[in-house]
Amino acid sequence: SGRTDLIGSGSTSTSGPWFVGDFRLVSVSFSSSGSLGPSRFTVEGSNADGLRASDLGGATATTNWSLVSGVNMIGVTPGMVTFDPPGYRWVRATVAPANHSVASAVTLAFYGVSF
Repeated sequence: SGRTDLIGSGSTSTSGPWFVGDFRLVSVSFSSSGSLGPSRFTVEGSNADGLRASDLGGATATTNWSLVSGVNMIGVTPGMVTFDPPGYRWVRATVAPANHSVASAVTLAFYGVSF
């Protein structure tokens, strides 16, 4: 099992990749304690090897990444979603950069459960 905060109040609007290839379930808990925070976040997945930095690219790269899900947070924070089975090797999360700031206090915590 594993846990990581992919987005926090000091994070950029696109998280770094997190390896989930060994997990049976991946859950995301989300919360936003500020009224000025983003209303939605997205989860992207990749099946790239990830052995070279170019496999996953930087925060703005779209090559090798696919949209897995978008979650609206308005009126439902805190909340949680689960992906069963995840079906990809890597995940990352994004929020709208214009709405993401320290004041928004958005946290996206990812949890993985192994086989």
